[in-house]
Amino acid sequence: MVTQRAFDYGVTEDPHAPRDDAGSVGDYRLLCMLLGTLIGAGIASLSFKLADSPAERDQWLIFLLIAGLLGAAAGEAFGFGMSRWFEVQQYHSIKRWRVTLSVVMVLIIAAALIASTNYVFANKETLTSRGIALSALAIAGGLPTAATLAAIKQVCADPLPGGPGAQLSAMLRLRQMSTRMLSQLGVLVLLIMGVNGAAANWGDIQQNPKVVIFSGVVASFIIAIMYVPTASALRRRGAIFVGRHFSLADTPTDQLASAAEDRQKLEKMLGLDQTTFGELKAGFVVLTPVVVGLVATLLKAGV
Repeated sequence: MVTQRAFDYGVTEDPHAPRDDAGSVGDYRLLCMLLGTLIGAGIASLSFKLADSPAERDQWLIFLLIAGLLGAAAGEAFGFGMSRWFEVQQYHSIKRWRVTLSVVMVLIIAAALIASTNYVFANKETLTSRGIALSALAIAGGLPTAATLAAIKQVCADPLPGGPGAQLSAMLRLRQMSTRMLSQLGVLVLLIMGVNGAAANWGDIQQNPKVVIFSGVVASFIIAIMYVPTASALRRRGAIFVGRHFSLADTPTDQLASAAEDRQKLEKMLGLDQTTFGELKAGFVVLTPVVVGLVATLLKAGV
């Protein structure tokens, strides 16, 4: 039997209680949103030309609005990820070099996939400077979330401190935190696809409309890389907890039905009845349209 290490950090008060700093956190996230909006709109404004036709100006305006929304979502994701990062550190001593390694791997994969756009479509003009800049903005917004998810994975690698109640509270909080971050990343993917769609078929460089689906696939894959290891670690820690504290082996026969029902409810609360893909699809609402669009594109191309 493998003996797992337990940690005692000498906490004298409830480490899982929400901090009373809602005002400062709200102001910080609002500032990040405003800054992200300005950056996104600023990038989009570089595409404006006085010589453009009225129709192209209308398309540029739509592009500007969606780019601003993408910046706002990236700023919100950045602020939310940072606040959750500080919260996760209350549960465990985080090895920052492991988090850094995970984030660097995500950055390398993201850069490689973005750079592959021209090779996928055999068109040197598919990947534009504004597209790279907006992609970088979205990635920057998601970096704190990537770091926090890597930290949550570390937390789940060892038994949580405290008694069964404190451990269950921590697991439920970490799961809720991960689900909310997944939803925010899903909004980013939706806006990445939207900004690519708004940039198509106008301007000096005619963006290939198929880049819309490709950008969604790339973003979805990057988010899956960030989320799947953490979700799997959370489910494994939950399974160990349920098996240890809610075993049916010694339950009297007349209490088996009620005990089994209670255990099933707990497993559902901890997400043990779901698969990783099911969690992605539930929290990442744009995943199904991306998959359907990719399949439709491949069928249309005769692949």
